[in-house]
Amino acid sequence: MSDLPGTPPPPPGATPPPPASPPPPPGGFGGPPPMPPGGTPPPPGGFGGPPGGFTPPPAQPYGGGGEVPRLEVGPAIGYGWKKFTENVGPFIILMIAVFVAVIVIQVVQTVLTPSSTGFLALFWSALIAAVGYVAVSIVQAGVWRAGLAVTRGEAPSPEMLVKTENIVPYILTQILVGIGVFIGFILCVIPALIWLIFVAYAPLLALDKGLSPGEAIKTSINWVKGKFGEVFLILLVAYLVQLAGACLCGVGLLVSTPVSLVAIVYSYRALNNETVVA
Repeated sequence: MSDLPGTPPPPPGATPPPPASPPPPPGGFGGPPPMPPGGTPPPPGGFGGPPGGFTPPPAQPYGGGGEVPRLEVGPAIGYGWKKFTENVGPFIILMIAVFVAVIVIQVVQTVLTPSSTGFLALFWSALIAAVGYVAVSIVQAGVWRAGLAVTRGEAPSPEMLVKTENIVPYILTQILVGIGVFIGFILCVIPALIWLIFVAYAPLLALDKGLSPGEAIKTSINWVKGKFGEVFLILLVAYLVQLAGACLCGVGLLVSTPVSLVAIVYSYRALNNETVVA
């Protein structure tokens, strides 16, 4: 007998039709795919990220992490002192090696410089002085490397005195800086001091980045021109720190030189928009 009134009964031997399927859920056929056991639903926009898809990891700061340096006297000197106290032994050894090397260079200069007068003697004396200036600059490069290294989280070492990476552009830059200082002193000293302030970062740019002398000097001048007040104060205080160390029978330079040079490197990183290792 039929279940619904008015529906004719099926003929004998016929198979009744299957029951009707339930309607699909709102939004489309089949619904969302089943989740795996213990799983959680994916967020909007795809798996593993916010709406819109995958988000790349943030860029890592210079040196693998650290702080953003500020172009200010207090943070610069404070950072120099902090890095010196963290590397007292390596810095003292490095500075003793520098002092020994500079003394040897000065002794050789004194021995080779003629005591007579005349054009040839004057020329020879100037040549010896130029060679000594280059030799001292090469030794100073080791101290600059130490300052650059601590901002990357590396310890200074005496081996930095004999490294030769970017040494040629560094020496050429130092020679141009020295020529500018010589001309400035002829022009009543003050131009030499102004020149030294504007090109203060040129040797660092040549040593750290391998820039040519012209490009290094140009970049340093542009940096200082835009931040003259801040740079002047940092360089002035760094010089006074050096002077204070020299007044303590020279022994204080073992401390004051690393502190002041690291402070200048700190300001160099700030001008170049690089972070430093805290």
